[in-house]
Amino acid sequence: MAAVNESYDKTGDGDLEMNNLDRILKNKKTVYSYEEALDLTGHGKYNVGLLIACFVLITAMGIDIYGVGIIVTAATCDLRMRLEDIGVLSSMPFAGIIVMSYPWGYLSDTRGRKLALMWGMGGSFIAALLSSLAPNWQVLAALRFVSSAMSSVAESATYALLGECCVAGVRARYMLLVTSALMITPTIYYVWAYLIMKLDFSVPFLFVDYRPWRLLTLVMAIPLGLGAVMLYFFRESPKFLANVGKNEEAVEILGKIYAKNGGEGDFPVKELFLEDHTKEEVGKFSLHSLYTQIAPLFKPPLLKSTFILYYLTFVVYIANNSFAIILPTIFNVFFTSYATSAVDAGFCDLFAIANTTTAVTPTVTDTVTESIPVCKDNINDFTILAGCVHGLSFFVLNAVISQCATRRKWLTIAILGIAAVAAIAVNNIHQPIAGLALFYVYLTTAMVFGVVSSYFVDLFPTSYRGMVACLGLMVGRLSAFSGTNVVTRSMSDHCPATMYGAAGLVISGAVAAAFLPSDSIKIS
Repeated sequence: MAAVNESYDKTGDGDLEMNNLDRILKNKKTVYSYEEALDLTGHGKYNVGLLIACFVLITAMGIDIYGVGIIVTAATCDLRMRLEDIGVLSSMPFAGIIVMSYPWGYLSDTRGRKLALMWGMGGSFIAALLSSLAPNWQVLAALRFVSSAMSSVAESATYALLGECCVAGVRARYMLLVTSALMITPTIYYVWAYLIMKLDFSVPFLFVDYRPWRLLTLVMAIPLGLGAVMLYFFRESPKFLANVGKNEEAVEILGKIYAKNGGEGDFPVKELFLEDHTKEEVGKFSLHSLYTQIAPLFKPPLLKSTFILYYLTFVVYIANNSFAIILPTIFNVFFTSYATSAVDAGFCDLFAIANTTTAVTPTVTDTVTESIPVCKDNINDFTILAGCVHGLSFFVLNAVISQCATRRKWLTIAILGIAAVAAIAVNNIHQPIAGLALFYVYLTTAMVFGVVSSYFVDLFPTSYRGMVACLGLMVGRLSAFSGTNVVTRSMSDHCPATMYGAAGLVISGAVAAAFLPSDSIKIS
């Protein structure tokens, strides 16, 4: 205290300076920056529980969006869909995401991460549930559009909520672990499809015949509702609350996280301040509010980060999702053609010789009495097996990669570089199974999703994280929407050109990743 008084005497600023010193000494151990306060809460049960809840949310979203591929395959016969109908239906999830990306970003940043997530996932659950009763493919497409539009909130708000409630030491790793949920979703819905589609029933219900694919659609909707219920037991992001001026509520929630994580005694934080000093209008909708949410993203100093991350998002989504959404069809075509192909046929050769309508042609059997066409909603067992292997292997790989979260920049460059080499090699290996394995390697571009999401949290202020992630999602899904239609039409007749083009695109992404901040720079 003597040192303090000595310092005061040198200033000669009178009573005002002494009052300031008294205030500083009094508040020295009660006023903290947000990151300091979050560090005091530690890492424990609350964070692990929130990680599990977010994992379920991302899994539910993945099943809702990408699972439409298996629903299309199973319902093709019953709904009498043509190849072009399948293309339209398969692209509906991307269309829904494109429409709702901006609104979800705005709501997440101005009304709250948790609130947006609960409304979005709850609405998606209802729409997905109703889609199991769709009388035709047009109604099914409309309901899947609504469902995906609502569930798309998870891919931005989930990362923001988790990232703002976890200490910096585990933040990047948690982001990658949550992203691994997207990798395991194919295994989940492929297994469900295998078990349910083995059933054979047709029960009149309301205005439709309730068949196995409808039961599968209903089961796939359950995680959406489960995620919304789980989120009820967790709190809003304290950083969001502090950012909108609700400091007392933010401190209260941090204190509860501290207690849940096993903290002893009273939580020492009484007041917060944010390092980025940014606040947004809350509860008011206006063009000015919308402008203030998006304009800073495209001005220095955020412009460079926005451009790099959006380009990476564009590359990864068009390179990966364009194939992922029609993966069941790709598998069906591959295994159907492989059974009758020449020994030296390559991966692309199988698509060149395949009649893609074979995979979607209704099976017709003759009854004993008359030759009456009977619709069979069968899915090739090898397609199920390949989908499960794809999901499980990618889940494990992403979990392993998450342990290298401190080397994100070079990890991104390495993944994209290896994927590009694999895409080129697919066209030059004249052995189908080896070609399929290389195609799997190419699909590892999906591992970059989590890395990009972690950069969205680290490189942008709290006020813009939801918006920048949602707009990035819109960019990605718009590219995937276009890419899906291109890939659907080109794999059969122009497979080599498609893979070479994909390789070139992925290489450009690796070049863009080279301009990301150095891994040695602390940016969280």
